[in-house]
Amino acid sequence: MKTRLFQNHVVRNEIPLDPVWDFHTLNSEEERQEEFRMLVPACWESNPKLVSYKGKAVYSKKVTFGGNVRLVFKGVSHTANIYLNKKQVAYHYNAYTEFSVLLENIPYGEHLLEVKVDNSFHEESALHVSNDYYSYGGITRPVVMEEIGDMFIKYVHFIPFQENGKWYASIRASASNLSNEPKNVTLQIKVGDEEVVSFTDKVLQPNTETLLEDTYEFPSAITYTLENPKLYLMDAKLLYNDKAVDDLIDRVGFREIKIDGKDILFNGKKVIIKGVNRHEDYAEFGCAIPVEAMYRDIEIIKSLGANCVRTSHYPNDERFLDLCDENGILVWEESHARGLNEKQMRHKNFEKQSADCIQEMIENHINHPSIFVWGILNECVSNTEFGRSCYAKQFELIKSLDSSRPVSFASLEAHIGSDLCLDLVDIVSFNIYPRWYHDTPVKDSLSNLKNFVNSTGGAGKPLLISEIGAGAIYGYRNNNQEKWTEEYQQHALTEHTTSILSDEELSGVIIWQYSDCRVDKGWFHGRPKSQNNKGLVDIYRREKLAYHKVKEIFHSFQE
Repeated sequence: MKTRLFQNHVVRNEIPLDPVWDFHTLNSEEERQEEFRMLVPACWESNPKLVSYKGKAVYSKKVTFGGNVRLVFKGVSHTANIYLNKKQVAYHYNAYTEFSVLLENIPYGEHLLEVKVDNSFHEESALHVSNDYYSYGGITRPVVMEEIGDMFIKYVHFIPFQENGKWYASIRASASNLSNEPKNVTLQIKVGDEEVVSFTDKVLQPNTETLLEDTYEFPSAITYTLENPKLYLMDAKLLYNDKAVDDLIDRVGFREIKIDGKDILFNGKKVIIKGVNRHEDYAEFGCAIPVEAMYRDIEIIKSLGANCVRTSHYPNDERFLDLCDENGILVWEESHARGLNEKQMRHKNFEKQSADCIQEMIENHINHPSIFVWGILNECVSNTEFGRSCYAKQFELIKSLDSSRPVSFASLEAHIGSDLCLDLVDIVSFNIYPRWYHDTPVKDSLSNLKNFVNSTGGAGKPLLISEIGAGAIYGYRNNNQEKWTEEYQQHALTEHTTSILSDEELSGVIIWQYSDCRVDKGWFHGRPKSQNNKGLVDIYRREKLAYHKVKEIFHSFQE
């Protein structure tokens, strides 16, 4: 099963997994109930009998293999327990991050693989709670089973930077030795046509993961720009006794993001953000969006004239990030959390589940050149001392994993005047909703916001409007400028976008939102059709009037 838009391995072998699995719902005692056949990846809501099912289910499949195997899940929503031959071998929480299961010394033969999945808002879940988007159920992203030997490459991280007009990159790799003996190896890395024999005659200690790190110059590198998003294949091979025993192929680009006063610089050039917030939600597919539909989203977003997507409010499918890389679309990637109050953030599992999500997001997505900022904790309690301690801890973790990108979070409009965390970020970001939740003129809202930010530790930093918008139900039209009509949404977004993009003190706008999305049933108040209807297109990607107006404004605005 293809998990990326390019081939990840030549040496490492993949064991084919039939996409159709046996599937049973489970009752509260975890007894098997209804039986189905379920496609993987897919949301179980795609089955007409399970369109609103919250609870547990089990996927099962018999697979023939042996030896050492790495089982990679790109996303299971949202709590997963993995079993091999009825014995639990792994546990994972969070729908939106990749995890892997290492199975060692398995006797060759037919084995029963089972994945127990729970998408309910159970008491152990701190991040998946009733929210303004829907927590779908199932194995919602691709799964791959890989044969590995005693040694394999876990990851290769590539951080480009410029000095005196020359491109360099810090390369950090992790290699594992599963055997009981030390192994003398060479890790060979080729970036495009340039071969970097990075790590020669390195000893991998037995039953240990070894980190290798160094910096290299790339004299012939072509810069990755939004207009010419030049990508290079990074091919890493692990050699033992001069033979390739494992490999890992990724894609990278030579670009640099810096903050200079109130400006966001991409390769030293000021960039103004013209973006959209996007949920992974599509009418026919839920959150398990096939790559063909991702491609359609990218083309619609490009046609709009946008240069940025914010992955509200969780890490995205890596194939979508691949498409952003290829098309020169900037990405604000966000760790999973939205609208949590202090009680929710004091949940016993909040800190660990948040840290796990950040760790997995960055470890797996750090090489994407399109990602220009890491975000956390959308509209949470950044206005309390306890909340500040949570933000500070998460930003510290991010910087320890990747210091090359700026960090931000989207603060709540109600926190204008009380936010305590603006000194912690590189980019100050606020979600504001004038002309929707209140009838304040947009320029007055912006003036109030700027006055507050300039009185805090956020003064002198880039200021980004990370959400602004108005709702409209597709096809609801009248001449009365009433809310929920396409005409009113068009009117409001015209004022929103022109006011922000004409303000030289702002770094841009990320419109809420690209497309309508389903919400949890507890959010039906103020959410007609149980959807967040603020999309420029509806859940079927049909364009509303506002789409065309924003397109006109985005294309007319020249940086």
